[in-house]
Amino acid sequence: MVSTVIGLVLLGAMVVVLVVAFAAVHRVNRLNRASPLSQSQATVVDKREKVSSSGLRFGALTATTYYATFELPSGLRLEMVVTGPAFGQLVVGDTGQLTRQGTWFRGFERQLLR
Repeated sequence: MVSTVIGLVLLGAMVVVLVVAFAAVHRVNRLNRASPLSQSQATVVDKREKVSSSGLRFGALTATTYYATFELPSGLRLEMVVTGPAFGQLVVGDTGQLTRQGTWFRGFERQLLR
């Protein structure tokens, strides 16, 4: 009886956490969609990858998230999730035009040296 009550309380707490997390993600996505496209000069100062796994023993699924950190002329640094192809083309030290929408990365056009 006690273990059933504890299990129901834990299940309820998990549901509340999931609902709050879903609402937060939904709000951020809504704000990003409403944001205008913004372009600014930026320099690529760092890149990193995060590999996550489903934790299953057989047929484990993995996903890789790619991040790039850009520094604006003001000194502000923005770490953004980028696509795999964009990640492969970015080189630390590159300077160019960063396009973003809210916190979403939309592109980076490298400034070619002459």
